[in-house]
Amino acid sequence: MKLLIPTLIFLLAGCSAETSESDTFDLPFLEIEHVIEISESEDLLLSSITNLLVDSEGDLILVDGSQRLVYAVNSNGKFIQQIGRHGSGPGEYQFPGIVALSNDNQLHIFDFSSQSVINYTKENGEWNFDSDFGVNFSEYGFFSTFFPAGNQEFYVVTNPMIASDDESESVVRKINNQGKVVQDSIYSYPQNERFTVIGENGPSMAMTIPNMHRQGRFNVDFEGNQYFGWTDSLTILRKSPEKSSFVPVVHIDANNLPFTDATRDSILSRYSVILENNNQARRDLISSFPDTKPVYSDFKIDDEGRIWVQMFNEEEDTEWVLFSDEGEPLYRVSLPDRNNLRTIRHGNIYSVENTEEGLPVINIYSIIS
Repeated sequence: MKLLIPTLIFLLAGCSAETSESDTFDLPFLEIEHVIEISESEDLLLSSITNLLVDSEGDLILVDGSQRLVYAVNSNGKFIQQIGRHGSGPGEYQFPGIVALSNDNQLHIFDFSSQSVINYTKENGEWNFDSDFGVNFSEYGFFSTFFPAGNQEFYVVTNPMIASDDESESVVRKINNQGKVVQDSIYSYPQNERFTVIGENGPSMAMTIPNMHRQGRFNVDFEGNQYFGWTDSLTILRKSPEKSSFVPVVHIDANNLPFTDATRDSILSRYSVILENNNQARRDLISSFPDTKPVYSDFKIDDEGRIWVQMFNEEEDTEWVLFSDEGEPLYRVSLPDRNNLRTIRHGNIYSVENTEEGLPVINIYSIIS
């Protein structure tokens, strides 16, 4: 059955006691301690880190988007291996785009080039190729995110490729390890305020920008619970595996901040390469500038079921707020400048920063509070 999430939020919002905005911003700061910095070494030459995951043993999976390689290092930064390699054979990839971990220590890499998911299993501390399967975009659309759903199945979030005046929906489906749809349109939600980037051969992608466009956020935690929220209001819903509907877990009365000239200039500068000689995309982008920013940009779930929400603040930057697994606001979380929080696991925060020379550095912080 197809469910429209915005309607679901409206119906369920009254089921949870509201917390005032001041309660959120008056929270104490989470006490953290820097444990280690991991940077490139003789065995690990990094150009960028576009994804970072941590497995059940505490080893890190690093995706270097520039070099299009995947690495494993231990929690002390010691190089373990390069996972897979470039190529078109078994266990090889050209463009490792989306990466996910299953609870049973299986690693799944989606290769944009071959449109296939490559699976690796960890044995004796190293990742080895296990299997792969193709995905058919013509059957269920281009997917932007996937999460393991257990039993060798995956939740897949598919997005439209072209922005239009028609209602464009993102759809959550479940596929199996053969790439076949086993549950179509579990639910869907409209993705409005998109703009299309035109390539040499026509439309190439449809984009939204987190700090200006209202977006739907879908996530899955380590226990298989599903989460959904709209970024223009701080209501996040959760559905446990045994339930059939979402219920609100975080419900905060928070105000949207104004969309400032500084935000506008920052966005135009950030996308200058894409917009160069692409007047239609530039006009579409400018026409979609809002009056206010969304309340938050993203949220993550740690291995204790706590919810970490990346809030916007007045300085055109973001700050994280930590909620309990029952939605109670606990702490504000502030990381040093240029640190981008990637994941939280084993009582640690894992972030990535880029040095002034442009080299990525991983910082691990231990949670004390």
